[in-house]
Amino acid sequence: MRLTFNRTASALLLNSSCGNVGENLVLLFFVLGCILTIIGTLLNLCSCLLFYRAKSLDKTPYGIFIIALSIADIVKLIAEYVVHILYFYIDHRYLVCSITWFLTLSSENLSYLFLCALGIERNLKVWITDRRCLITRRRACTISMFLIIFVVIYDHPFLFLPYNVSYCFVKLFNSQILFSCDNAHYKSYGYSYSLTDLIFIESIGLNNFILPILIISTNIVLILGLRRRAYQRRIRLGTRKHKDWREQSVILYVFLSSITFVFLTTPTGVLNALSAVHNQKMATNNIALVLELMEILHHCSHFPILLMTSSVIRSKTFQILFHPRQTQRSSVSSRFSGQPRILSASLSQ
Repeated sequence: MRLTFNRTASALLLNSSCGNVGENLVLLFFVLGCILTIIGTLLNLCSCLLFYRAKSLDKTPYGIFIIALSIADIVKLIAEYVVHILYFYIDHRYLVCSITWFLTLSSENLSYLFLCALGIERNLKVWITDRRCLITRRRACTISMFLIIFVVIYDHPFLFLPYNVSYCFVKLFNSQILFSCDNAHYKSYGYSYSLTDLIFIESIGLNNFILPILIISTNIVLILGLRRRAYQRRIRLGTRKHKDWREQSVILYVFLSSITFVFLTTPTGVLNALSAVHNQKMATNNIALVLELMEILHHCSHFPILLMTSSVIRSKTFQILFHPRQTQRSSVSSRFSGQPRILSASLSQ
């Protein structure tokens, strides 16, 4: 592994600025970040495999949103950690100051948007009685594609070629290594702007203002709606349906995911916004590294929270991981068992 940049180190060091970062903390970031990235990637892949292989979950709209959420988290983990490893070999300004920030913020915005979509889908199912207004599996796929296109357009200013860049170098094993882009300037559509301008807009826009409020509000409305429907059902029937417990597990998952989102990601956004305004550069210090590890931890947490809050998910995961043949047989038998029903229904008509 090449820790020094013999080709352009002198030129970069002349145009670099970085806060004091402890060498031990840098080593902790790379070691612990590697562990979290590997674990988080495997957990998110397990989530995709679960909702793809389990036919009862694949047909649901929230299954589509959770698969999209897991894929966005994988991209986020790659952008937060793996790209830092690429800096050891590729130190081009377009990778450091454009592609890295685009992948980081677009995957982060997508992850939060899919979490919002999951909460809205549950709210519609709780509050609306007309089934034609609910989000179906096909509508969930359409919404997911729309959100991806929207985020790419929203974050595309990061993709222009930067100039007048400044870098952050940290010390590791008595060598100066490139860690991040402190600031950069771009020109597009006749306007000039900097990296700190874009980060500040992200911080007061989708990333740390609009989406957190939307996530928290949808969960509050969701809890109120579930309690209202459970109360009405007890008044009318005097009992509680089994589906209520299944819906409560999904609601608990969305609620805990929102709490971890607020506590693990908001501090990073606030720190970057304050640094962009007061210092005109990105925050890179001991606190920033700790908060970045917390953000990586957040994108590893969705599937463990899902396992903790749903016994159905736990049983499906155990069945797919340890009894895959039985899962395939049951899915095939369910498909063939559905064919006589369709045939008999058509004959009866």
